This record gives sequence, structure tokens and C-alpha cells, in this order.
Amino acid sequence: MDAKNNFEETFRTTEEWDGNDHCDPPIINIVSPIEVTIPSEVYEGQIFHNKEDLQTAINGWSISQNVQYINSTSNKTRLTILCNQHNNVHRPYYWRLHASRSKKLCGLWKVSCAGPPHTCTQPVIPGGHHNCTSKFICRHIMPIIKQQLDMKSKEIIARMESKFEMKISYMKAWDARRKAIEAIFGSYEESYRSLQRFMEVLHMSQPGTVYNVDLVGGSRFKAIFWAFGPSINGWQHCRPVLSLDGTFLLGKYRGTLLAAVGIDANGGLFPLAFAIVESESNDSWVWFLRNLHDLVEVVKERQNLCIISDKHAGLVRGCREIFPQAVHRHCLRHLRENFKKFLRRQGIVDVEGLCNNMYLAGSTEDSASFTRMMEHIKNAKQEAYDWLIQRDVSKWSLLFDNGCRYSIMTTNASECFNGVLKRARGLPIQGLVMSIYYNLVSLFMRRSTEVDKWMMDAESEFVPRTMGILHRTEREARQCHEPIAINRGEFKVVDLASKTQKVDVLTPEKCACTCNKPQLHHFPCVHVVAVAGYRRWNHNAFVSQYFTLNSYKATYSGLFHVVPPKDVWPNFNNLTGIIHLLPPTFRRHVGRPRTTRFRNTMDEAQSSSNKRRGHCKRNGHNRATCPYNPASSRYYR
Repeated sequence: MDAKNNFEETFRTTEEWDGNDHCDPPIINIVSPIEVTIPSEVYEGQIFHNKEDLQTAINGWSISQNVQYINSTSNKTRLTILCNQHNNVHRPYYWRLHASRSKKLCGLWKVSCAGPPHTCTQPVIPGGHHNCTSKFICRHIMPIIKQQLDMKSKEIIARMESKFEMKISYMKAWDARRKAIEAIFGSYEESYRSLQRFMEVLHMSQPGTVYNVDLVGGSRFKAIFWAFGPSINGWQHCRPVLSLDGTFLLGKYRGTLLAAVGIDANGGLFPLAFAIVESESNDSWVWFLRNLHDLVEVVKERQNLCIISDKHAGLVRGCREIFPQAVHRHCLRHLRENFKKFLRRQGIVDVEGLCNNMYLAGSTEDSASFTRMMEHIKNAKQEAYDWLIQRDVSKWSLLFDNGCRYSIMTTNASECFNGVLKRARGLPIQGLVMSIYYNLVSLFMRRSTEVDKWMMDAESEFVPRTMGILHRTEREARQCHEPIAINRGEFKVVDLASKTQKVDVLTPEKCACTCNKPQLHHFPCVHVVAVAGYRRWNHNAFVSQYFTLNSYKATYSGLFHVVPPKDVWPNFNNLTGIIHLLPPTFRRHVGRPRTTRFRNTMDEAQSSSNKRRGHCKRNGHNRATCPYNPASSRYYR
């Protein structure tokens, strides 16, 4: 190819380019390596920090100008590109660009020649742009990926289409995301290799953070446990309840993420501790609870601690051996599904009806309702009644709980947080930890801002959710009959349902009622509010401190800090225990990983066979097939 732009006459060798003083004028606008903006033009004398930045800028410029090029020369010191129409028989285009690594500029890359003007711009390039590679897309989305580690390929496609008005393939977007993740955290193997360096820098940069890495054979990864310092400090001001659950990972290596999640004053999720283990086995749960007890001091020292989980054998054993002073309660939702499986094995027809009765019996605080539901189950099937009694009623029923669970009946808290991390569970292990870190940073920032706004409004000393319950309770209390004082601390109250309840005011901040709500929910019921209004007492004094704005503010008062870059991480050192780790042996099977768990009885929709139809009030059909509906094809004449 004979270039017609006086290129050969001006510069013949790399030495001439570097030795020519006229080619190295001082340039102010050096392109920074962290910039992702696309230059409007690439001109002679432009300087870049490295070859990758130069190639990214050229790719972005060619895409924005709707032109394409090919590489003529590309090595460690030179880059020459030509218009892809340079050998067009009918109308060749002679645009070319040459850049080299300049010695005078301490290794910076400089554009030595760019021209003549590009005249082969096409309105539409069929089949996608040749220079829109996955590597270019990776560089473009890198700053976004760092803040949104669970970014999906479809979102990348939408961003590229919005930015460059060009649609890329799904596989190219997927490959760009993979390269971006590897550029940030390395490969899956590299992520495990430097895991101890990564956890040590988290421990140093986030005060109070604890972690423990369990190894096999001295250097092969087996499991890891960690908890961030701000979460540990904040959980002291939450209710003394922990919800435990696990979820499977989706990356190259199999594994299970275990989580301990608390509940804040406003009923929001508050993640406390995490672990990555091989599987949700007995030994894994015991190991997790052991680390939770030994490393997180606030859990070990917490009074009246309640742990809510399913009936996994490892959890039952771990709570019994490691937390003997804590109260272990079972998730009512999981117990309901186990009860459903038992009823199906027994061949009972009305499975849904009995399951609903069981759930109502477990979630009611009224003893009469509990007795009525259990009697209904007993009359339907004696074995079903015995099955529930054998499961220790105090572990699944709110009525016999003595207020330990603070009205939290299920492990939905930990399951919901696992759902938040669903798109991050396929990342390398360091990426998963950082995704949890960014989620917690966002959570703390958002809720600390909310509580500042609530305290400035000064409408109440309680969080909005508790305040709404109190306002509703106050409205109902105004409609009650006037309480009758039996003595200084005992009262009789008749509510709107004509039920008589006894209220005992034990201390200025503690009360009890025969409806059991103050003891179980830790805030006053209608009858207590009626008595407080009758005696001119402040019923807010009977609300637990865990529902106040001060507790909510203290929960999110901890501060996260920026994680230092890799170049300042501690070095590998056998003396300090920071060593190279080998990846685990539990790799997943070949093929696309499953992103959803296997469906079980909890995923089944609620049966609607017991609902009566709106037209005839009968069961077994809908309005379109109702034999009593004249508009139906099955109308009975």
C-alpha cells in the first residue's frame, strides 16, 4: 500500500520520530488513564499514558464518527492503523494514524501522525462496528462495574445503545463484563490466591472488622467468615434477634453463602455476619455459629438473644452447644411447609386448610384462637395434631414465646437479603465480598440520612412504623369503655368486642395484659393505652427502647471507609499468615449455572379451591364455567 500523506518522507524510522524535536511540543491536555470520555477527535501530538488508553480513545472516536479501521502495526513501541477502506478498488481512502512510545516523554505514548481527513463515514455500518470490541466495552463500563458489581449483560447492551446508538450482541456484552470483573478482582483462581491480602486490608481499613479463613492442607481454601465493624457496632442497638439462612453461589466454584441478619428499629434488614462454605451441612453451620460466638463479641454477650432459623440439624446442634443461653426459635414458614409434606404423606384431602390453621395458630397471640385452630387440626387428623405438639409449641408459636422473637415469625429477613445478592453470587469471591460491602455502604448512607430527617421533623420519638401502630392503637383506645381500677396497678378494660381484659402496670415502664400483646410485641396494646389515658400516664413509656429514633440513629452511626487499592495491600508473608491460597476443590459442573433454586412446597401458589365464586358463591368452578351464570357456556337451563 502506497500512502499518499507524506508519511514516508517525514518519518522513516522510530529513531527519527523520537529524535525529532518538532514532533514533541508541550501538550497540556494529556488524556488521563481514569477518564472514560470519548475524544471528539484524535490529532497529531496527542499524548496518552499507555497503549491501552490510546487504543480505547481511538476505538471510541471511530465508533462516535461511524468509521472503521484496521491495525497495520501493533507492538510494544509502535501502533499504526489504517482505514479499512484503504484497499478499496473503486475509491481507496488513505487515512492513517501512527503513534509510538516516546523516550523523551518518559514512556508516554504520542500520536505522531493522523491524516488526511477521514472521508469514508457511513450512515449505518451493517453487522455492528468492527472496532467495538469487548475490550473497549470493558474499559467503558469499568467505572460502572466497580460501583455496580451485579450489572447484567442486558444493562450493558442498553448503555452502549444509549451512548453510541449501536446495539451489540449479548455474548459481546457478557464477555466485556467478564473481562471487567477479572480486571478488578482477577480470575476466580487469582481471587482466591490473594484472598488473605484482601481480607487483611478490609480488617485494617474498616475498624472493628473480623474475619477467619479456614484452610485444608495448609493452603487450600475451605471456608471464610467475616463481619464488618460498623455492622457489629450497630447491631447492639437492634432487637436481640438473629435470622439465619443460606443460599447457593453461582460462580465457577460451588459454595454456599451463610448469613446472620438482624432487624432494626423500623423493621428493616440489618446484615451482621457472613460466611462462604462448601455446602449447607451440619459441620458448616456449627463452624459458622462457632465463629459468630468467638469473633463477634456483641453476640456472645447479648442478653435474651433469640436465634430464628429452620430446623436444620446443624443449626439445632450448634445453637444447643454454642449458644446454650440463647433462645432458639423455628421459622414458622419452613415449619408450615414441612407440615404440608407430612399431611400429603398421610393422604389428607384438605392440606391447604390445615396448613392455614397451623399458621394462624402459630402467629396468633390469643389463647382462644390458638385452641380453636389446634382443635380443628385435631378433629381432622389426630396424627397431624401430634406432629405439631412433638415440635415443641414454644419454638414455633408466638403465644408461648414469652416475647423472645419480638413478633418475628420467619427467616424472611435473611432470605430477602440473599435475594438482594442474587446477581452478585456469580462473582469471584472478592467480588462477592465487595458487593456486600457496597450494599452495606448504601444501606448505612440511606438510612442515616432518613433518621436525620425524621429527627429534624420531631414528630415523635419513635420510628415511623412504630409511630403508625401507636396512632392506630390510640384511635381504637378512645372507643373503649372507661377502665375500672381494681387497685393502684390493676385495671379491668372492656374493648369494642365486649371482651374483658386485665391490665397490670408493673413498673412505670413495664406492663402486662391478658391479651398478651404487650408481652409479645413489646409495645402497648389498646387496653394499656386506654388505662394510660384514664390515669393521665404517658403510654409511650411502655414502648421498647429498640423502637426509638435514638436506637435507629445509633444503629447506623458507624462509618465505612474506602478500601485501599491493590498496590498498598500487605504483601505475602508466611510469618504473618498471609499466604497464597489455592482455590477450593468443589468446582461446579460443566454448563450454565442454575440461577434459581429447585422449587419445593414453599414455591407453590396458595390454593384457591376454598374461595367461593362471586356469582353463585359456590366452589369448584369460575365465573366463565359457572352453571348458574346465564353468560356461561355451561349454564344449566
